[in-house]
Amino acid sequence: MRWRLLLGCWLALPVVASAQAAPATVVVLATLHQMHADVPAYGNVALGRAIEALHPDVLCVELQPEDLTARPPEKSKQEYPAVIYPLIARRHYRVYAMEPAEPRYSAILAPYRANTAAFGQREPAHAEAFGKYIDGLYAALRAHWTSPAAVNDPVTDTTLRAKHVLQEALMGPGERAGWAAWNGHFLDVIQRAARENPGRRIVVTVGAEHGYWLREHLRDAPGVVLLDTAAALQGR
Repeated sequence: MRWRLLLGCWLALPVVASAQAAPATVVVLATLHQMHADVPAYGNVALGRAIEALHPDVLCVELQPEDLTARPPEKSKQEYPAVIYPLIARRHYRVYAMEPAEPRYSAILAPYRANTAAFGQREPAHAEAFGKYIDGLYAALRAHWTSPAAVNDPVTDTTLRAKHVLQEALMGPGERAGWAAWNGHFLDVIQRAARENPGRRIVVTVGAEHGYWLREHLRDAPGVVLLDTAAALQGR
């Protein structure tokens, strides 16, 4: 009898281990902040439909923890009061805030912003040229963004990756370090959400410029199965 009990426990171990190791499915969904109003195919209604079509159990959102309770007005990230907060209230998703609370928030952003300002003062002509480049780049992207899938496709990721490669080359190590630290904090939160929600689907709502970085770093992350966002939005 004792031997049979031990054998039964041993046989159950692989099942328990398998359940504990079930990876979370992660989808990185790019948002456009205030530009949703300028992209007819990806306005607020389309964004809400895209989130629901991805069937999340969990949301990772581009907010500070206190924003989830205070829900302040958003000058830039207008999709939160317009779309995402109402969805959270209606669907009761589990939610993780990806931006750090203070003092970590300022510890990352203050030197990053100072480096950007210093570039403008040090190289005003270069800064002006870079600003014109960004205006043209986004005008071209708006022409490309004919669907939510297009905002999340390899064309968009490649374009915005190239933008940040140039930005780092112009602005120097401070730009590179700040961008890596800010995105790295997002990545840490997503991986924590994956560990705490094995086998569940996590949708990450984040500004489009962060999409390529997060997808590249999540692709081989342990405990994560990263979906192709564009394909998922097209039902493939």
